[in-house]
Amino acid sequence: MDTRELIIQNSFILFLKYGIKEVSINQIIKSCKVSKGAFYYHFESKESVYMEVLDRFFFSYFKKQNVFYSNDYSFAQKLERFEKSFLDPYQEIADLLKADQLTEYFRFLFQAASTYDALRRRINKHFYRKGYYLYQIIELAKQSGEIKSKIDSEIAARQLFNMLIGTTILDGIYTIEALKRNIHSVLFNYYSLIKETA
Repeated sequence: MDTRELIIQNSFILFLKYGIKEVSINQIIKSCKVSKGAFYYHFESKESVYMEVLDRFFFSYFKKQNVFYSNDYSFAQKLERFEKSFLDPYQEIADLLKADQLTEYFRFLFQAASTYDALRRRINKHFYRKGYYLYQIIELAKQSGEIKSKIDSEIAARQLFNMLIGTTILDGIYTIEALKRNIHSVLFNYYSLIKETA
């Protein structure tokens, strides 16, 4: 692993454990066993490392959302693919942290959103995109007759996404397995409520 990557990964773990305000550059340097010069060669400040960590462990991870608008997939298949792309980053993070729950990770995100206005806007925009994807696939499912045509797509997408976020936060503090189980349950129980029946 190169020095820049080492600094990013170790900083991520320190920020998770202690929070951005409490972690010092000296702690990062000590954790990485690098010189001050090596740190400043790659980063100009603790905040620049923090932004890089957020890009890597939030924005980049969650850009992995694959979009399946094609009618080659049923609504249920699109939900399965959404489920996988929604959960895979959390599993990767749990693996990296060698943890079975994500409490520290959520605290890290909330601290980022409450500390930096620009980050809060980026995080909101990110979640808006996820919700919009659900809206698109619900609209297509209405057109193909897979779900009830009287459903308001915007409200349905918002309800479903809010349930997913609530479940993620509530179950993420328990175990990643509970999170996977309950995200699946939320998606497919909701689907059974809006599915068109003959």
